[in-house]
Amino acid sequence: MKQSILFILLISYIFSGCKTTPDSNKPTPSGAAGVMIIVMNDKVKKTESGKKLWDMMVQPMIGLPQEEPMFDVSVIPHRSLSDFMKTYRNLITVEVGAGVQEEGIKFYRGTWAKQQALVRIEAKSIESFDKMVTENELKLVGFFTKAERERLIKYFNSSFNQKLSDKLKEDWKFSMSVPRDFELRKEDKDFIWMSHETAKSSLGLLVYQFDYVGEGSFSKEYLLNKRDETLMNQVPGEYEGSFMTTEHAFPINYQVINTPNDSNVVVMRGLWKVQGDMMGGPFISMAHYDKENNKVIVTEGYSYNPEKPKKRNMVRQLEAILQTYNRNFKQKK
Repeated sequence: MKQSILFILLISYIFSGCKTTPDSNKPTPSGAAGVMIIVMNDKVKKTESGKKLWDMMVQPMIGLPQEEPMFDVSVIPHRSLSDFMKTYRNLITVEVGAGVQEEGIKFYRGTWAKQQALVRIEAKSIESFDKMVTENELKLVGFFTKAERERLIKYFNSSFNQKLSDKLKEDWKFSMSVPRDFELRKEDKDFIWMSHETAKSSLGLLVYQFDYVGEGSFSKEYLLNKRDETLMNQVPGEYEGSFMTTEHAFPINYQVINTPNDSNVVVMRGLWKVQGDMMGGPFISMAHYDKENNKVIVTEGYSYNPEKPKKRNMVRQLEAILQTYNRNFKQKK
């Protein structure tokens, strides 16, 4: 199962085919970001198939310094599915028994709450349930991963820093919904650094570009070399001679994905550190091809928060921000 997680992110970008219900009059979803409720009776929960569904949803998220589950999952029996519980943002209901009329897995959006992601799994036997769960792992996890990201994208698109977003449109010729509380830290012709700083944490966005010299420009090694070169020159640490760089002792996840606003984007996830200091944390970067100017444009997000060991939700926020990248925006006249 852990090997399949490498493909779940790709599936989550392209997943489609669910039934969507208009949600204008529905309540906002219950539960915090990343929380999921699985509704299945104790008999099913105790089977290997029930455990398999649980394990699928709590498998580790890629690119974090400490192991964290993709979702915080609670399992409840059907008798506990109250009207309030029905409004949870991520919900799976499982029915197994001879009384099931039609077997299958169905995906829904906005059934009982706005932007809710709901999956119904119905099977006549444990064997059939096990087969459906096993064969649809990527779709199941990808569906909920995409739902989490789309909620965040909707929020950032409705509440962003107009000044910084306009700067990206004017100077870089792409749009991106920079969060409202971000400030400009540094910029030059080929680099811009924006972040939200507190006394104990930092959430940042970097944008940089370099010449496209062929397909090798998007190789993992080339992108990491350009990343380290840029960070060494542009992102100094607190102490003299210190600078941000990649933590190469930690695995770097490399993927080529397709996104709604771009094609063949290279995504890398890993850890950063400060050379000459004890700072570090997770990062996610996306490399885009600017065909018109023959450039590679890298958009990147990083987080630093040593007092909060859980980084999953912060990284998801960064990924959602980066997903708002769009070169096909319409300029205001």
